[in-house]
Amino acid sequence: MALLKPFLSRTFSSFFATITGGRNLIDSIEELITTNYWLIFVMIIVCTCSAPSNGAFFLNDPYGYPFVSLQDDSIESVSATTITTTTIISTIITTTTATQRIFQEKAKTFGQSAEEIQKVKYYLEKIQKFEAKQHPEEIRQQHTTKNSEAIKDDLQIAVEVAKFEKRQKDSITLNPEENGQYYEGDIVLDAQQAHEIYESMIQHGRRTKRKFIRSELRRWDSHKPIIYSFDGSHTIREQRVIELALEHWHNITCLNFERRDDEIQENRIVFTDVDGCASNVGRHPLGEPQFVSLAPECIRLGVIAHEVAHALGFWHEQSRPDRDNYVTVRWENIDRDSKGQFLKELPTDVDNGDVPYDYGSIMHYRSKAFGRYEDLFTLNTNIMDYQKTIGQRDQLSFNDIRLMNVIYCSDSCAQKLPCQRGGYTDPRRCGRCRCPDGFTGKLCERIMPGFGADCGGRIELTSSWKRITSPNYPRDFKEGQECSWLLVAPPGQRVQLRFYGEFEMYCKVRHSLCMDYIEIRNSTDFANTGMRYCCYGTPKSSIMSATEDMLVLFRSFYRGGKGFQAQVRALPTTGLFLAWSEWSACNASYGAQHRIRHRRRICVDGACIVQHSNGEVYG
Repeated sequence: MALLKPFLSRTFSSFFATITGGRNLIDSIEELITTNYWLIFVMIIVCTCSAPSNGAFFLNDPYGYPFVSLQDDSIESVSATTITTTTIISTIITTTTATQRIFQEKAKTFGQSAEEIQKVKYYLEKIQKFEAKQHPEEIRQQHTTKNSEAIKDDLQIAVEVAKFEKRQKDSITLNPEENGQYYEGDIVLDAQQAHEIYESMIQHGRRTKRKFIRSELRRWDSHKPIIYSFDGSHTIREQRVIELALEHWHNITCLNFERRDDEIQENRIVFTDVDGCASNVGRHPLGEPQFVSLAPECIRLGVIAHEVAHALGFWHEQSRPDRDNYVTVRWENIDRDSKGQFLKELPTDVDNGDVPYDYGSIMHYRSKAFGRYEDLFTLNTNIMDYQKTIGQRDQLSFNDIRLMNVIYCSDSCAQKLPCQRGGYTDPRRCGRCRCPDGFTGKLCERIMPGFGADCGGRIELTSSWKRITSPNYPRDFKEGQECSWLLVAPPGQRVQLRFYGEFEMYCKVRHSLCMDYIEIRNSTDFANTGMRYCCYGTPKSSIMSATEDMLVLFRSFYRGGKGFQAQVRALPTTGLFLAWSEWSACNASYGAQHRIRHRRRICVDGACIVQHSNGEVYG
């Protein structure tokens, strides 16, 4: 105890400084914990949380990224703009050097033998060659481009090489999930999975897999805690962020996680840092330890949640069999060695839990993933206004959480509640519903009140225009403000929205991705992520609802800005179209294998409604 006294004194004296951004606590722990002792330290991680009165909150990532929890209705009537809440109580037991070394050695190969590694490599090469044959024109064009570059003078070649090296460096730095040596960039296949995917491609022309892994052998037992360990390659600070991500999965599902560092065997998730962001998919079928690699650039709550989702059984969203209804793969823009990263699964083998395709899934590729150049789109959303929605790594979407609960937690509650607005019975608290963003209440019957500003609410519309704006418009809104509007038209009518005036919300232009945004949910299911608008320049779209109401969400997680203003009104559904024009000639190229034609019809009175095949509606 005498040895622990100065340790505890020094640690807790700097604890709160650490939580608010200082590094004294972590530095102290890292200096004092050595591998010569078994030190038991109970650390209560207190996070500064911004919490609106309805209970929705986001955790401030120690690395500067907010991680949004869609809802926690256990927090009610919070008047302060900032609260302090205990989110994790974990007992940290340092492993012995021998145990650490064993885990670290296994982590180098993700627990696979040399023979297994060779088998996986063999099948991945086969998969890549198969995909290259499916898109020969794009491969030929890329070879032509490279051959033409070969005749440039030495100086130009040097410039091109420098640009290429910069692109490679930027790709590694900014997109650690897009590692060319792994399947789909961050998935570590075992030999059996690689063989199954290759055999399926040969037989059916596409892979047999699903957003959630089908095999019962690869599913975790939701009635037991999922064991996890660290192999010693992360700092205490990094371990804290990883445990925050696990705690988030715990809070929103029936899954429990338990840290144990005292055993080498037994099925568990071992967090390591061997190569970027990468994970196996699903539980190891033989009950062996499995590994999730999280390099320093991966220590973001959203990225960690993404990799943990792989370990729990999730594949990527854009690989679903119905993806062509929602996105178009730009094969000609994909790096020639990365075609296999965009394979699609078989409809007959899908296991998506009846959860629809989700542009906002944390498992979705970004718009420019695996591009030949950093500014080339490799995925285009079929509805243009969804382009800046795909690829986010800030928060689990409502449908990500719903699918995990469908797979693992369907028997958690004896009785299902009559939840509204696409909500469902919360498996962690069976007496309440888990609600989509924008709604709250026991049954999701109430619209979420504004946070950080007096805004949002339910608005009854007529044929006259009404105005909604971001807080303080035309002056700047503040970081952390949120507004939710439910726009309601009279029976039999629809809601129309159009933006006007100055528009500015923070985005990553390079990745075509919204960070702060105004989101429009206009489909028949408010659980689905909507169209997100951001960046600069007023959106030109005139948006119509599919039903009598529309949900509008304003979210400013990162920084302030000018914001937006929009006009909204109710509109009858009696708009008249003129007859269709004749079809155009079939001479427009579409990728390398298809050609298209088009025709038009004109709306006479401006009150027409057009519904896309995925349910989205435009006016």
